Amino acid sequence: MSRQKAQQWGWVLMLAVTCGFWWETAGPVFSQSEQVVEVTIKDFKFVTKQGTLRLGFPSVIKVRNEDAERHDFGSTMFEGIPTQIEKDGVIVYGRGLSGVFLDPKRDAAIRFNMSRPGRHEFRCSIHPNMTGELLLLSVEAV
Repeated sequence: MSRQKAQQWGWVLMLAVTCGFWWETAGPVFSQSEQVVEVTIKDFKFVTKQGTLRLGFPSVIKVRNEDAERHDFGSTMFEGIPTQIEKDGVIVYGRGLSGVFLDPKRDAAIRFNMSRPGRHEFRCSIHPNMTGELLLLSVEAV
Protein backbone atom coordinates (compact mmCIF):
# COMPACT_ATOMS: atom_id res chain seq x y z
CA MET A 1 0.00 0.00 0.00
CA SER A 2 1.33 3.43 -0.89
CA ARG A 3 2.04 6.05 1.77
CA GLN A 4 -0.77 8.30 0.42
CA LYS A 5 -3.31 5.44 0.62
CA ALA A 6 -2.21 4.65 4.18
CA GLN A 7 -2.72 8.29 5.19
CA GLN A 8 -6.20 8.30 3.63
CA TRP A 9 -7.15 5.16 5.53
CA GLY A 10 -5.70 6.67 8.70
CA TRP A 11 -8.05 9.66 8.36
CA VAL A 12 -11.01 7.38 7.69
CA LEU A 13 -10.16 5.31 10.78
CA MET A 14 -9.78 8.45 12.95
CA LEU A 15 -13.11 9.80 11.68
CA ALA A 16 -14.83 6.46 12.37
CA VAL A 17 -13.44 6.32 15.91
CA THR A 18 -14.47 9.94 16.56
CA CYS A 19 -18.00 9.34 15.26
CA GLY A 20 -18.24 6.12 17.26
CA PHE A 21 -17.20 7.95 20.44
CA TRP A 22 -19.71 10.73 19.77
CA TRP A 23 -22.49 8.20 19.12
CA GLU A 24 -21.75 6.37 22.39
CA THR A 25 -21.82 9.56 24.46
CA ALA A 26 -24.93 10.89 22.70
CA GLY A 27 -26.85 7.63 23.12
CA PRO A 28 -28.53 8.50 26.44
CA VAL A 29 -29.65 11.87 25.08
CA PHE A 30 -31.39 10.22 22.13
CA SER A 31 -32.95 7.55 24.32
CA GLN A 32 -34.66 9.92 26.78
CA SER A 33 -38.05 8.53 27.63
CA GLU A 34 -41.08 10.46 26.57
CA GLN A 35 -43.60 12.03 28.91
CA VAL A 36 -46.91 10.37 28.08
CA VAL A 37 -50.39 11.86 28.23
CA GLU A 38 -53.26 9.52 27.40
CA VAL A 39 -56.50 11.01 26.09
CA THR A 40 -59.51 8.79 25.47
CA ILE A 41 -62.55 10.11 23.65
CA LYS A 42 -65.64 8.38 25.01
CA ASP A 43 -69.30 9.42 25.24
CA PHE A 44 -68.44 12.75 23.58
CA LYS A 45 -65.95 13.63 26.34
CA PHE A 46 -62.17 13.81 26.63
CA VAL A 47 -60.83 11.66 29.48
CA THR A 48 -57.23 12.64 30.24
CA LYS A 49 -54.62 10.64 32.13
CA GLN A 50 -51.31 12.41 32.73
CA GLY A 51 -48.42 12.42 35.15
CA THR A 52 -46.21 15.36 36.01
CA LEU A 53 -45.07 17.09 32.82
CA ARG A 54 -41.68 18.81 32.69
CA LEU A 55 -40.63 21.67 30.42
CA GLY A 56 -38.23 20.91 27.58
CA PHE A 57 -38.69 17.14 27.56
CA PRO A 58 -40.02 14.99 24.71
CA SER A 59 -43.75 14.47 25.15
CA VAL A 60 -46.34 12.32 23.44
CA ILE A 61 -50.10 12.65 23.59
CA LYS A 62 -51.78 9.37 22.73
CA VAL A 63 -55.36 9.95 21.63
CA ARG A 64 -57.90 7.13 21.19
CA ASN A 65 -61.43 7.60 19.85
CA GLU A 66 -63.74 5.07 21.53
CA ASP A 67 -66.91 6.70 20.17
CA ALA A 68 -68.86 5.59 17.10
CA GLU A 69 -68.43 9.04 15.49
CA ARG A 70 -65.51 10.98 14.08
CA HIS A 71 -63.84 13.51 16.40
CA ASP A 72 -61.05 16.07 16.23
CA PHE A 73 -58.28 16.60 18.76
CA GLY A 74 -56.83 20.07 18.27
CA SER A 75 -54.99 22.64 20.33
CA THR A 76 -53.05 25.87 20.04
CA MET A 77 -50.35 24.32 22.28
CA PHE A 78 -48.65 22.98 19.12
CA GLU A 79 -48.50 26.36 17.35
CA GLY A 80 -45.02 27.35 16.27
CA ILE A 81 -43.23 24.29 17.68
CA PRO A 82 -41.97 21.24 15.77
CA THR A 83 -44.65 18.57 16.02
CA GLN A 84 -44.99 15.02 14.72
CA ILE A 85 -48.38 13.35 14.30
CA GLU A 86 -48.53 9.61 13.67
CA LYS A 87 -51.83 8.11 12.56
CA ASP A 88 -52.69 4.98 10.57
CA GLY A 89 -49.02 4.35 9.78
CA VAL A 90 -48.49 7.85 8.35
CA ILE A 91 -46.23 10.38 10.07
CA VAL A 92 -46.60 14.12 9.44
CA TYR A 93 -43.93 16.58 10.64
CA GLY A 94 -44.15 20.34 10.82
CA ARG A 95 -44.69 23.54 12.74
CA GLY A 96 -48.16 24.80 13.42
CA LEU A 97 -49.89 21.43 13.10
CA SER A 98 -53.03 22.09 15.06
CA GLY A 99 -54.35 18.57 15.60
CA VAL A 100 -55.76 15.42 14.09
CA PHE A 101 -59.14 13.97 13.04
CA LEU A 102 -59.89 10.50 14.40
CA ASP A 103 -62.40 8.10 12.95
CA PRO A 104 -64.22 5.69 15.31
CA LYS A 105 -61.98 3.19 17.12
CA ARG A 106 -58.81 4.86 15.79
CA ASP A 107 -55.84 6.37 17.60
CA ALA A 108 -53.00 8.80 16.99
CA ALA A 109 -49.78 9.91 18.67
CA ILE A 110 -48.71 13.56 18.77
CA ARG A 111 -45.03 14.12 19.67
CA PHE A 112 -43.44 17.45 20.63
CA ASN A 113 -41.34 19.08 23.36
CA MET A 114 -43.28 20.75 26.16
CA SER A 115 -41.90 24.28 26.07
CA ARG A 116 -44.66 26.58 27.35
CA PRO A 117 -45.96 26.45 30.92
CA GLY A 118 -49.62 27.09 31.57
CA ARG A 119 -53.08 25.74 30.91
CA HIS A 120 -53.35 24.25 27.42
CA GLU A 121 -56.86 23.63 26.13
CA PHE A 122 -57.78 21.12 23.47
CA ARG A 123 -61.10 20.71 21.69
CA CYS A 124 -63.10 18.91 19.03
CA SER A 125 -63.91 21.26 16.15
CA ILE A 126 -66.74 18.94 15.03
CA HIS A 127 -68.40 18.99 18.47
CA PRO A 128 -67.65 22.43 20.03
CA ASN A 129 -68.90 21.39 23.49
CA MET A 130 -66.08 18.85 23.75
CA THR A 131 -63.09 20.45 25.49
CA GLY A 132 -60.30 19.42 27.81
CA GLU A 133 -57.01 20.74 29.14
CA LEU A 134 -53.46 19.92 30.14
CA LEU A 135 -51.75 21.80 32.94
CA LEU A 136 -48.01 22.40 32.78
CA LEU A 137 -46.52 24.21 35.74
CA SER A 138 -43.04 25.69 35.81
CA VAL A 139 -41.77 25.18 39.36
CA GLU A 140 -38.38 26.57 40.36
CA ALA A 141 -36.25 24.63 42.84
CA VAL A 142 -36.09 26.28 46.26
